[in-house]
Amino acid sequence: MSDPYASGKVPLKIFWEALERRLAEASADELRAILRAMAVDVCPTERSSFLARLGVGPVSALPKRTPWENLLADIDDLAEQIKDTMEDVVQWEEEEYGWEDERDSLGPYDGFLETLTALLERTGLAFDSGETALALRAYERLLELMRLKDDYDRGIHPADLPKEEMQEAAARYLRAVYENAPLDRRPAILYEQMKGARSQFGLLQCPVMLEDLIKISPRSLPDQEAFLSGWIDFLRSESGPESDAWLREAIRLSEGTEGLKRLALTEGQKHPRAYLDWFAALEEAGEHTAVLTAARQVLEDGLHAGLPIRAVLADYLCRAADRLSDSKTLLYGRWEAFTAEPIMTRLLDLWEAAPAGEERMTWMRRAAEHMEATMVRQHRGEPVSAGLSWPLDHLERPVRPGPLLILHARLLAGDLDAAYRSVTDRPVLGWSNASNDQAVAVTFFLILLSGWPADGLPPNLAALWSQTMMAGIGSGYCAAEGSLLQRLKGIYAAHLVSGVRTGILALSREKQQERLDWCLDVVRRRVEAIVGNQCRASYGKAAILTVACAEALRLRGEIAASRAFVAEIAGRFPRHRIFQAELKKAVQEMERAFR
Repeated sequence: MSDPYASGKVPLKIFWEALERRLAEASADELRAILRAMAVDVCPTERSSFLARLGVGPVSALPKRTPWENLLADIDDLAEQIKDTMEDVVQWEEEEYGWEDERDSLGPYDGFLETLTALLERTGLAFDSGETALALRAYERLLELMRLKDDYDRGIHPADLPKEEMQEAAARYLRAVYENAPLDRRPAILYEQMKGARSQFGLLQCPVMLEDLIKISPRSLPDQEAFLSGWIDFLRSESGPESDAWLREAIRLSEGTEGLKRLALTEGQKHPRAYLDWFAALEEAGEHTAVLTAARQVLEDGLHAGLPIRAVLADYLCRAADRLSDSKTLLYGRWEAFTAEPIMTRLLDLWEAAPAGEERMTWMRRAAEHMEATMVRQHRGEPVSAGLSWPLDHLERPVRPGPLLILHARLLAGDLDAAYRSVTDRPVLGWSNASNDQAVAVTFFLILLSGWPADGLPPNLAALWSQTMMAGIGSGYCAAEGSLLQRLKGIYAAHLVSGVRTGILALSREKQQERLDWCLDVVRRRVEAIVGNQCRASYGKAAILTVACAEALRLRGEIAASRAFVAEIAGRFPRHRIFQAELKKAVQEMERAFR
C-alpha cells in the first residue's frame, strides 16, 4: 500500500497537529537551533521578510564602535596594572637584571608606554570628535596615572612621552577645561589649569597660550569675545611672567595692535614686553617709521635702564633704521643695545655701525669705560631699577661684563697701554677659561709685533689665535660660535691692517721690545706650569704656544732668536717624551710653512 503523503501534500489539519506536537516536545534551545538552521537557508532577498515574520521590526546596520568606547574603563585598567607592578617592584629590583640605567630606564614600566600612548591618542580622537567632557575626564585620569610612584619614586612620567605629543595633549586638555567650565568661573578655572599644565604634561617646550586652545580644534572657541573681556580683567590682578604673557596675548586677540600700544604706553613699566609685542606687530605690518619713532622715545625715557630687554627694544629700532637707511639712528640703537647687554655680539655690532677711523676708536673707548663703570656698580651691589614683580629671566637679569670683553674694547680702541696694564698680573694657567684676558693679549701682541696680517699667519700662530678667540667667546653662544668666531677674527684682521697703516697701533721700538719680552716670559711660565706639572692633556697647546712665539720671531726677521727660543723650551723638559713629540710636530709644521 503506497504512502498517501508521498507527493509532499499534507492535509492542513495533520500539519498543524504535527507542528504543535513538535513545539510541545522541543526545549527553548532546540527551538533556537531550529530557527537558526532555517535562517541559514534564507536567501538574501528574503531575510527582511523572514525577520518580519519573527516579529522583528525595521533593522539597520549596527553602529560602529568608536575609538573612545570604554575609554575611561581602559584607563582604569591600565592604572590597576601599573599599581600591581608597583607592589612587586621590590622583587623586580632584586632580580638579577635590575635597572639597566637608573637615569633613563623605565624598568618594569617600559611595557606600559605603548598602551599609554594609545590611550592618549584615543582621548585626542574623542576631543576632536566633540566629546570634550569625556576627553576632560580621560585626561584627568591619565594625569593621575602618570603621577603614580612606587617606593623608589619611579613610574611613568609625562616627560617619558614625546614632547610634541604632550604639547598637543596639553592644548586639548585645556580646551576641554575651557569648554566644560561655567562662563562666570571660566577665567579662574582655566588660569589654575594653565599654570600647572607645563609641569603636569612633562615640562613642555613652551607655555600653552590661549591661541593654542583656539588652533587645536577647527571648532570656534565658544563665547570667545565674552571670555576675553573677563580673562583680561582677571589677568590684570595676577602677577608673574606667564600671567604677563597671557595678558598681552589676550589684549592682542581682543584689541589688536592698538590694544598693545595702549598697554605699552600706559603700563609699560609693569609690562615692558608689551613694547616688544607692539613693535613686532608694527614691524610685521611694515610700519618702520612708526617703530623707529616709538622705540627711540621708549629708550630715551629710560625704560628699565641696565636690563637686556632694552637691547631687544633697540634691535627693533636698529632694524627700522636699517630699512630707512638712517645710519645715525642705527649707531644710536647699537650703543643702546650694547649698554643694556654688554656681550661680544653687541660690541661687534657697535663696531660695525660706527664710522671707520678715529670715531670708531672713540666708541670702543666709550664701551670700555661703560663696562668698567658697570662692574664697579655691580660690585657695590647697587640695585637695578626693574620694578618687576616676578623672578628675573634673560631679559630682566642684568648682564655682568667681564675683564675679557673690556680688553677686546681696549684693543679695538687702540688703547694698547691700558690693555697691557690690565693683564700683566694675570695667572698663566686657565687660558681656556672664558674670563681669561691674558691669552688674548699675548696672542694679539705676538701678531702685532710680527708685522704680519692676521688672516695670513703661519700654522701655530694661526692656531693659537683661533684658540684664544674661541675661549674668549665662551660656550654661551652655542650654534652661533662658529660664525661669531669668524666675525671676530675678521674684525681684528682689518683692525690690525688699518691700525698699523694709520699709526693707531704703532709702538715705539722700546715698547715693542718690552711687549715682546713680556710675551715670551708669559709663555715660558705657562709652558713650565703645564709641562712641569704634567698636565698631559695640554701638552699639545704648550707646544703650539712655544712654536707660535718662534713663528712671530721669525716673521720679525729674528731667525736665531726663534731657534734659540724653541731650543730653550725643549731643553727644559728633555725627559718629557710626549711633550717633545708634540713640540717636534709643531716645529715641522712651522718649517713647512716657511719653505
